[in-house]
Amino acid sequence: MIVLQPGIQLPEGAAVTVHFPARTTSGTPSKGRVQIPLVASDKPGSVMLTGERIAEILDEDDASS
Repeated sequence: MIVLQPGIQLPEGAAVTVHFPARTTSGTPSKGRVQIPLVASDKPGSVMLTGERIAEILDEDDASS
């Protein structure tokens, strides 16, 4: 939903372009280590991993521990 400033009216169906400032991150990025699972494959580098799939692999690894 777009709320216009008081007193501004647009005709029904008018095209509208919205500009807003880009998000900024505060502080400096974390320099801590991350844990990335090792995934066995016949062709290294050929497995496409998403964040969701990595989370599943880590959960499976935790469950087997």
